[in-house]
Amino acid sequence: NVALFLLIILGVDWASGYAIAGYCMTHGVNPYAYAFWQSFGPFLLLLIIQILRRDLWLGKSGVVYALLCGIFGIVIPNLLIYFAAKHIPSGLLTVLANIAPIFTYPLALIFRDERFSFLRMGLIALGIAGVAMIILPSQYDLALELGNAWLYLALLIPLSYAFSAVYLSRFHPGQGSVLNYALWMLMVSTLCVSILAVINRGYYELTLGDTNSLLIALEILLSTIGYVLLFFILRMVGSVYYSLVNAVAVITGVIYGYFIFGQQFSWLTIVAVIVILFAILVLTYTQKNWIARSEV
Repeated sequence: NVALFLLIILGVDWASGYAIAGYCMTHGVNPYAYAFWQSFGPFLLLLIIQILRRDLWLGKSGVVYALLCGIFGIVIPNLLIYFAAKHIPSGLLTVLANIAPIFTYPLALIFRDERFSFLRMGLIALGIAGVAMIILPSQYDLALELGNAWLYLALLIPLSYAFSAVYLSRFHPGQGSVLNYALWMLMVSTLCVSILAVINRGYYELTLGDTNSLLIALEILLSTIGYVLLFFILRMVGSVYYSLVNAVAVITGVIYGYFIFGQQFSWLTIVAVIVILFAILVLTYTQKNWIARSEV
């Protein structure tokens, strides 16, 4: 029950982040500046906590682990999200960004972390069909000419998340606290994004009374909670049940898009979302059963 509650909280947290990013990106915030604050803010909060706890050290294997997780789990997908948010409605972006389970199984096969299953490959194909229904250029009247191209580029977001999830599960060093891994991941992300922000002159000053600044501060808090919950959930229930976060985020993102941003979805989009959710849920269920049989 606790794990399910945390899964729901994290899914809503992530979907809220996409909605906030969509608003800020379309109201004058530079993507590099936004990415900087969303790495530096949570890093600073966790650094203070860890200094008070006197727990800052990771071993060599833990540092390499945090480095790769920071790049593929934060830097790459976050930058893609913030740039794509200018071209893709937040509800649709949330759906595309959270189809990571569709990519996770093929990557797990490549890393020899899973066995081949015709049923699961069929579900992967079903999920891809749902994605195809979303990215068909004729289904959307996006504002900019590059809009349709961004639908395809946005698929790199779940691919990066999937790689990160497989790596998290397959190569975890087995030592170090949850907060410490989140701290080091955010430190790596902050360093990478800071360099990119300086090169591209991306900066946004936080000021009182500014809506963007208030939303950025809110997302800093949500991100901090999210990164900590990520490791807690993986440690409590593993990567199998963790995949359900994506389903929660998809549903929440669509709700946000409709009720907050007034985004309209065609019948084909609704069918595609249902197909994707079905694929994610059944993939998770079949993987859970496979693990249960393996442990008997």
